[in-house]
Amino acid sequence: MRVEDMEQYSRCNCLEIQGIPVTPAEDVLGIVKEVGKALDVQISDAMVDACHRLGRQTGDNPPGIIVKFVRRFDKEALLKKRRVKRTLSTRHIGRSDDRPIYVNESLSPARRRLYAMARRVQKEKDFKFLWVRNGKIFLRKEENSPIKVITSQDDLQ
Repeated sequence: MRVEDMEQYSRCNCLEIQGIPVTPAEDVLGIVKEVGKALDVQISDAMVDACHRLGRQTGDNPPGIIVKFVRRFDKEALLKKRRVKRTLSTRHIGRSDDRPIYVNESLSPARRRLYAMARRVQKEKDFKFLWVRNGKIFLRKEENSPIKVITSQDDLQ
């Protein structure tokens, strides 16, 4: 559990952007800046430590983009704006198509699997809320019910 927590912590400045089709000779940093602009967040070169595409395209889903910010504050600012603007799509970044763009925290492989399990439990047991904040997974049955932090598969029982 400690190793998993450390791996997740190493991603605390990272975001994943999903849904943007790949173009030949694309400028990934430029795409990240366009997403920021669409969310009213000015992203400069100095704010980004690294960014690149993840893996290969599978079927219709283009590979995501991972962005590692220099400061966690900048990552949080982008996520905050994304929560306000619920309908971000590729047309907002100057593309001709209209595909939804998702901006999420980067999860370690183990947390990603746990989150997928939590999504299944959410649907099966009719939970209203499931979210991730600072690498932690939260589940809530309804508006005023207690919040449950999901740290392992046992928490989903």
